[in-house]
Amino acid sequence: MKGIEPFVIADIPGIIEGASEGIGLGLQFLRHIERTRILIHVVDISGSESRDPKEDFDRINEELKQYSELLAQLPQIVVANKADMMEEDSQFEDFKAHVNGLGYDHVHLISAGAHIGLDAVMKDAAQLLSVTPPSPDMYGPEDMYIPEDKHFTYEIEIDQDGVYVVTGSFVERILDSTNINNPDHLRYFHKVLRNKGVIDDLLEHGIKDGDSVRMRDFEFEFMR
Repeated sequence: MKGIEPFVIADIPGIIEGASEGIGLGLQFLRHIERTRILIHVVDISGSESRDPKEDFDRINEELKQYSELLAQLPQIVVANKADMMEEDSQFEDFKAHVNGLGYDHVHLISAGAHIGLDAVMKDAAQLLSVTPPSPDMYGPEDMYIPEDKHFTYEIEIDQDGVYVVTGSFVERILDSTNINNPDHLRYFHKVLRNKGVIDDLLEHGIKDGDSVRMRDFEFEFMR
């Protein structure tokens, strides 16, 4: 779509009541959702099969919460689908008031089948992604993103106290993506430094085991 930064959408169908306890394929789907930054929560607004869209919305959110509080706190864009099948406009207004009352401000009425309202959802998703950084707590060390060298750079200097100071866009990205108080994330952090050549560069600058390294406000003891 013109003017929108590209992003990847994962279609996660089939989450039902009891998914957080493993009913159906719930746990497999919920694990996939953990890799996302925002959720686009699609609800059948038509009320087909005598379903209440408000109850469906609340039920799925409760499953997210039961599985992970962090997952439940992800920003959500709420999409009321099948607008072409609504009998009354008040169905959407009633649903929107319920969702807004729960604190969800990004609400759209669409018809996927009739291709109505989809552009607005994609633009909203792009805008929300642009202000929603990844949360390190949502990822395990093997799942986290390792920045590409061609996009991120760094420099090494030795300050007057003999501390090896690493600065640059690489440092900002890696620290923004790592919870240094989490042992698993800290192992990931050191893995990235090694894989991206920072350890080798520090050795070329003369660093020894036990010397101090500072990256932004994080200082640690160097060990090969």
